[in-house]
Amino acid sequence: MSEDEKSTFTALEKELRELNRGDEESNRQVPLLRGIIRIFRDTPTCKTEEEVAQLGLEVAENLSGSAIGFIGELNPEGHFDTATLSKAGWQACGVPRDQADLLLRNMPNRGFLRAGMQEEKSWIVNDPATEKASVGKPRGHPEINSFMGVPLVFRGGVIGMIGLANKPGGYTPADQQEIEVLAVAFAEALNRLRAENKIKELNDELHHHLLQLEAANQELEAFSYSVSHDLRAPLRHITGFVELLNKRDIAALDEKSRHYLRVISEAAQKMGNLIDDLLSFSRMGRAEMMKTRVDLNLMVQEMIGELPEEDKERNIEWEITPLPEVVGDRAMLRLVMVNLLSNALKFSRQRSPARIEIGATTDHPDETCFFIRDNGVGFDMKYQEKLFGLFQRLHGPNEFEGTGLGLANVRRIIHRHGGRTWAESKEGEGATFWFSLPKTEE
Repeated sequence: MSEDEKSTFTALEKELRELNRGDEESNRQVPLLRGIIRIFRDTPTCKTEEEVAQLGLEVAENLSGSAIGFIGELNPEGHFDTATLSKAGWQACGVPRDQADLLLRNMPNRGFLRAGMQEEKSWIVNDPATEKASVGKPRGHPEINSFMGVPLVFRGGVIGMIGLANKPGGYTPADQQEIEVLAVAFAEALNRLRAENKIKELNDELHHHLLQLEAANQELEAFSYSVSHDLRAPLRHITGFVELLNKRDIAALDEKSRHYLRVISEAAQKMGNLIDDLLSFSRMGRAEMMKTRVDLNLMVQEMIGELPEEDKERNIEWEITPLPEVVGDRAMLRLVMVNLLSNALKFSRQRSPARIEIGATTDHPDETCFFIRDNGVGFDMKYQEKLFGLFQRLHGPNEFEGTGLGLANVRRIIHRHGGRTWAESKEGEGATFWFSLPKTEE
């Protein structure tokens, strides 16, 4: 029971005690309050909707003095499904239980049932024989000498009704008002159970998905182990034997044979780089994040200072605007910046001067957007979604080196930080790669 429900329950008990000390007129409300308290108190222990309905029906019968009763709901087709029949109702029923269960499902919404359901308000029939809406009773149905129907309303719509019958002397407007109040408490209790069951169902589904994810992670661990050991062993053999051949007197080999050795050596090296990048991508999805405040300005300056000599000797125009501090895993964010800066340097290699711009925009209320822009070869925007996929390359290996895993790693890392990745370009006019990180409170 929630804190709000406990507060309501306590207030009802207090009001009941005050009414018990009141006059005869106010004491008419005492049974109603007792019924509402019982619904709030006892329905949280019910396991099924049938149990909630039985309890609600018992309270309604006792409160109204009815001999028999039922609770039913409108199904998606607009017909009537009887959810619960009172014990007295089953005893008075002349139809075997298994047959009655079938008859009480998907019944047309007619007769006494339809009278008040159409107008969405409760109604009383104390003389069924003269009631125009009466359509007669089915075979085996007990005789009805008085009837009261109260719609069940939830979130502004009628979901069903409480039907009560055969009160000696017939029903009064006071009976009608009391059951209307009781119906509100019952509808809340019923839908609370449904909400709890739905939450349990979602939790069970989430647990199932977590087990599947754990199994997938274990398979990924096994795959990473296989890549790391089983694939590296034959690769080392290839590289080792090529080195042995190169140390021998290769003068006896013709130019084509020496070319074959170079191709084998280069292919083995590319394979080794691909394995390294693949393992890095795998680890990025499973590594625990260690979030701290990260100074991207300092990180960019460190990266530029660590550039290879061939890049330091190039004619590069840098435009770096101040970058805001962010919260994230420093090692992962460094890998993002390294990949994006390496791409900018690689694809602007044919430009002199090469222009590389690094900056950020803070206009968005929820995120900060960072970009690295170059004046390199660019790409066709119709292929932009392929950029961040595994092994996706828009340029041939003879044009630009790479394994096609760098941008996939960038997207995985940024997504783990709660951000986005995208790119803008025009062929021959450079490219801009963007990523965003959520803004955090100081």
